[in-house]
Amino acid sequence: MAKLKKLHMSSNLEDLEKMSIIPDLRSKGMKILLNTARKLYMTAEEYRLDGDEELAYITYMKYFNMLTAIHKKSDYASHKSTVRQMLGDTESNRRIMDTLEVIMNSLRHRYARQRQPVEPIGPELVSNGRVSAEAAATPSTDYARLGLISCQELYRRMQEKSVLVMDCRPSADYENSHLTYYCAFNVPEELITLGMSAGRLQARLSSSGKASWASRSVKDSVVLMDWNTKDAQPAANTAIATLLDILKNWDPDVTYRAPIQIVEGGYEYFIMMYPTHCTNPSVQAPQQNNNDIDTIDDIEYPSIHDITMKEDISAKDFRPRPDINRANKPTATRTYNQGPSRPPSQAKPIAEIMRDQAEFLQRAEQNDEQLEKASKMWKRQAAEGDGLNATEGQELHFRILQLESKAQDYIVENNRLREELSRIQEQQKVSQQLSQKDVEAARNIESKIRERQRLDEQHEQERQERERLLAIARDSKKHYKSPRPESPTSPTNNLKDVQDLSDSLESLLQLNEDSQQASNKVERPTFDRAMKPQPRSEGTSQRVRDFSPVMGQNVGRGLTGLKNLGNTCYMNSILQCLSNTPQLTEYCISDKYKNNISRSNKTNGQVIEEVAALIKELWNGQYKCVASRDLRYVVGQYQKIFRGVDQQDSHEFLTILMDWLHSDLQTLHVSRQREMISASEKAWLEFTKAKESMILHLFYGQMKSTVKCVACHKESATYESFSNLSLELPPNSNECQLNQCMDMYFSGERIHGWNCPSCKTKRDAIKKLDISKLPPVLVVHLKRFYADPSNSGAYMKKQNYLRFPLENLDMNPYIARAESRAVTPKTYQLYAVSNHYGTMEGGHYTAFCKSANYGKWFKFDDQIVSALDTSNVVSSAAYILFYTWLPPMQVPL
Repeated sequence: MAKLKKLHMSSNLEDLEKMSIIPDLRSKGMKILLNTARKLYMTAEEYRLDGDEELAYITYMKYFNMLTAIHKKSDYASHKSTVRQMLGDTESNRRIMDTLEVIMNSLRHRYARQRQPVEPIGPELVSNGRVSAEAAATPSTDYARLGLISCQELYRRMQEKSVLVMDCRPSADYENSHLTYYCAFNVPEELITLGMSAGRLQARLSSSGKASWASRSVKDSVVLMDWNTKDAQPAANTAIATLLDILKNWDPDVTYRAPIQIVEGGYEYFIMMYPTHCTNPSVQAPQQNNNDIDTIDDIEYPSIHDITMKEDISAKDFRPRPDINRANKPTATRTYNQGPSRPPSQAKPIAEIMRDQAEFLQRAEQNDEQLEKASKMWKRQAAEGDGLNATEGQELHFRILQLESKAQDYIVENNRLREELSRIQEQQKVSQQLSQKDVEAARNIESKIRERQRLDEQHEQERQERERLLAIARDSKKHYKSPRPESPTSPTNNLKDVQDLSDSLESLLQLNEDSQQASNKVERPTFDRAMKPQPRSEGTSQRVRDFSPVMGQNVGRGLTGLKNLGNTCYMNSILQCLSNTPQLTEYCISDKYKNNISRSNKTNGQVIEEVAALIKELWNGQYKCVASRDLRYVVGQYQKIFRGVDQQDSHEFLTILMDWLHSDLQTLHVSRQREMISASEKAWLEFTKAKESMILHLFYGQMKSTVKCVACHKESATYESFSNLSLELPPNSNECQLNQCMDMYFSGERIHGWNCPSCKTKRDAIKKLDISKLPPVLVVHLKRFYADPSNSGAYMKKQNYLRFPLENLDMNPYIARAESRAVTPKTYQLYAVSNHYGTMEGGHYTAFCKSANYGKWFKFDDQIVSALDTSNVVSSAAYILFYTWLPPMQVPL
């Protein structure tokens, strides 16, 4: 047997067992099952002989699961002799079981050893790319770690320009897609043969390859890469193993500065994590890497009865559940976590509830004070006219909306304390362990809860009064007839007219004629144009952009605000979320997008040009805030709802913007590299028309819709691409969890009158969605707005307090079988939130974003950017969530 391979599948046996589960095979014929079982056994033996204990364990387990399914078949008795002939008798399978037990014990020991801390190997143990005898005596896990380099570490070294990358894939594959790094070159697989010296191999390289090869002695490190090798000791006779041997043992004239390393996961992993640093990120794998068996992979559901149906998810399933990712702040952790040592059904101790209540009341009272102060100012302005201009009045209104939203969150928190108190009182009453001290404490907590409820009722009355006055203002705004602006001679002049009109309309919200007149006289912020960088001319228009920047001092890169140009907060919120997507920002700032602009689409490449230009301004670190007038003008040209000053939906803007950006960059040609492709791949090619874009690679995924006949269990699947998921919020729940909404979205739905292709007649069926292709950036939209049939179909807003994780969002339960086999990560981290405050009649958008450069959360409220505590990221205002599995990266200068 070959030397044991490095552990690469899991860190425990339990996870391996989950990977060995097979679907319900009762509908499959005995011949198919026997052939599959035989193939499983042979595959398991190959893995064992190759030294891959994890894959051997999984495949052996699948074999025995298949054997069990065969024995349970109703026609097993009539096929017993065939089974014995193909799969052996009881004694043969007992020997296979003994082999499996040996592998299991070995894995258990290796996993336990892997969890133990390992002493690092110092640089003094390394010489000429070889490990000394002292290092060789250390555990094999040390050597494996020394011989591999992660994609993240390779990217860091590429930024430092300290590494030489040798890509030993075939030359055709390299030409199709490779790193854009200047010191990466191809050592073609077809040129690498056993027994070669480094000199002979160099002689076979191209002239440019020879020059790069010669630099291996001066670079800080040398790294080898193929398509998907994950082991520091790759399989013998592979190109990368031969190249490693040549460099280590047959290159006597070179002294390497560090051990030669292999990129873990190869080009497949790197292109997935850093698509903007590859020439063609849409390249397909040279061959199918499929460890499962084709005969059982086309079955999506084990059994139709195992599918959770929408009607089975009742209101009780949306009760609040502990959320361990609420925040890292101790206060929030105590408030929203029951703690790992307490069962979910067990209530908190009264002392802990008292501490939670004290902290909660302190935060609520601070919010009350701020809301009261802002409300008094608003009332004074409305009644007397204290000189606030339109911009100041609008900012005050938006601040009140945000404080009101936070007050609603505190109502949810107060209700939770009341439920917690009731639970502990019931438990202690049953156990008869309620001391006099606990009785007094409970009475005190209950008193404060009621007092808080009275304050909340008072605040609600005040909010309704403010809403009544605002409704009057909005009604006045509807009847206001504005003069039609003259035809513009340039985009900038047109935008100026729109802005002036915007200021006039917004001034009506101040409910004061004097304030309205003052707002019409508001001047634009002045700035020293001599300090402004030279304007950049982009595209074919060669026009100068007007960002109207306001200079700032010590403004962090990416922390520039966006001016509100008249109800453009919906646009500002989305643009800040996109600006804090590091891979997209790096793509724009580095001007890589210019190489992929399409001039043959509807928007003629103008949208990506304006977005890129704006992102550059947001990240130059000079301005406190800028205006997005040119971008607004361009999007207004192609979608009239974005032209005026009316409020718009940020989700609608995001969806349309994503389509435009993809279309503007859809120039990456994708060639089919395999004759046989899956239905999912075929649907993806039909959607992209064999041309892809960086936007597609970052934001787009694919959904599989499966319809299964309840009579014959025949499945029919269709595929559709998406740039965001739109999740329903429960109608009768003030509080819920994101995973509960995901469960509802991906649960089964009964449909009637489906034309079953197998039964040849109309049948009842079950429809279910699964994600067949996870995007690197997963955008989740919460459907807060709905048509209320009891109110003549008027649109209303759901104010549910949705709890969502800031890290480790697990998408494994919602993916299709094929996607579960892919190397794509399935766990996401939150990095941005688009928030909506208020109602359909009047509202405001902000963005909460985690800066890639500073590793901290910030609040983007139009032109104002401020630090944000992690515990405040989750709120009932959350409207669109931005998650990613891409590794964090610094946005370059």
